[in-house]
Amino acid sequence: MKSFNLLLFMLVLSPAAIGEGVDLNVALKKLDYVVGKRDYYIQKKQQVIDNLKKDLETSMVDNDKYVICKRIYDEYQKFNADSALFYAYSCQKLAMKTKRNDWLIQAEIDRIFIIIYQGKLVAAKSRLIECGPIGDLSPQFMSQYAVAAFEYYMRINISGNIDIADPLSSNNELCWNTYKKYIPSDSWYYDYYEVAETKHQIKNRLIKRLKSLPKPSIPAAMIEVALAKIYKNEGDSKLYYYYLICSAINDICSGNREAQSLLSLIESPYVRKNKKRAFVYAMVCTENAKAYKDRGRSLSIIDAHAIIINAYESALERKAQNMSDFIALLAVFIVIIFIQLLLLIKKHKRQNAMFVKLEEINAALNESISKENEMQLKLKENNDRLQEELKYRNNNFLDVYLLVSRYIADVRKFKKSVYNLLIAGKLTSAKKQLSSTINADEYLQNFYKQFDKAYLSAHPDFVERFNKLMKPDMQIIVPSSGTLTPELRIYALVSLGITDSVSIADFLHYSTQTIYNYRLKIRHSSCIIEKDFADVVAKMYYQ
Repeated sequence: MKSFNLLLFMLVLSPAAIGEGVDLNVALKKLDYVVGKRDYYIQKKQQVIDNLKKDLETSMVDNDKYVICKRIYDEYQKFNADSALFYAYSCQKLAMKTKRNDWLIQAEIDRIFIIIYQGKLVAAKSRLIECGPIGDLSPQFMSQYAVAAFEYYMRINISGNIDIADPLSSNNELCWNTYKKYIPSDSWYYDYYEVAETKHQIKNRLIKRLKSLPKPSIPAAMIEVALAKIYKNEGDSKLYYYYLICSAINDICSGNREAQSLLSLIESPYVRKNKKRAFVYAMVCTENAKAYKDRGRSLSIIDAHAIIINAYESALERKAQNMSDFIALLAVFIVIIFIQLLLLIKKHKRQNAMFVKLEEINAALNESISKENEMQLKLKENNDRLQEELKYRNNNFLDVYLLVSRYIADVRKFKKSVYNLLIAGKLTSAKKQLSSTINADEYLQNFYKQFDKAYLSAHPDFVERFNKLMKPDMQIIVPSSGTLTPELRIYALVSLGITDSVSIADFLHYSTQTIYNYRLKIRHSSCIIEKDFADVVAKMYYQ
């Protein structure tokens, strides 16, 4: 039934409906429906990703691992920037391990896309330059590089940070002519960027292209944005907003958190006049920007919130003025009624009717207060969801590093097997295995380094918080920025929920006695009750 309803909405909002005219109110109601089901589409997207991760866990061949990591990156690309970067780095590691230069270039281009989408334009420019001239790339990467360049220059143009040393940043037509030859002319990318970078009128081509694209999908959403731009340039605001609505529906149904169609809609009169709708749309845009960590969208979201606040203020001012006028008029009526009561007893009924009206006004005010209380409750629910998100990230963090820990254990087993071969005199077999071996201790040190870096990126104030639990003369000083001491590393795991020493020893590859000694030393140096120390650290980020 859910799929049928969505299909019905897509048919109603299809280009074929334009011939009969469009009803923006109906279209907005369809968008409201999809926005209300946003959590369902996000869960659906996450389920696809989780299934791929399960396939990755069971994969044993490097080529298969790379293919799955690349697919996970593609799913995350416009859904979660941090996760997308992680799997781009995973692809890079596999490329280095297998000495596949094409995989290595692909991983670098994938990282560039994420940096651009996050609004880190200076870093993106540097990365594009590091890739070298586009003509030096192999044909399979020229198209991707051109798309990344278009995305970069589009954002440079929107932000207004024009680079005077780079003529492409201020001349869209020149940018289009420079890179269009690297994108196949029969692809939807070609149509989209031609509209984004030029004022060419290719409306009919876009409508034909849109019919051939699957829905819901991100490509369909992007082509609809291009159509919206053309209609805006033509001065047709109705079709401009119509295609923005269609694009926003495709974005939400596809789990696209990087798109801005919904943000552009907030400025439309069709949304601004409905304060509740504007508030819901703005909250969705805010949650998308927060989840995607999009710096470039922050100011736009602030502007959207300002529009909503101004609308509320204007409405309140009108209500206040109306109330003042009403009170003044009421005072006049009371004086007149009072005078008439002195003359006619019948006027007494009019006075009672006036009091009834006042009671109705009071009831309306109470209803407004009740709605405000509901809004506060929703804000609290949002905060609770953020707490759940923190727990979710911590769990993902543990899953990744448990995987690395097991890998290190496998390396040590491998060394032992080689040693046994040497003892048994099987030198040929030992040499064959050693030709592909790695240094387990080196991996272990890298594991600690990556653990410290990842943990501190998620909890940058951990050392400061931890030292507050220690006596003044027993403060722990880290050897360098971005690293942890063994004691801090142990209690970092405690803060993530791993509290028993055996699990910590397995995770960090220390002996259980070593873990016990470190924990005993720290408890003796703390300024709180020793038996409560582990519980305090475990709840450090959940209070």
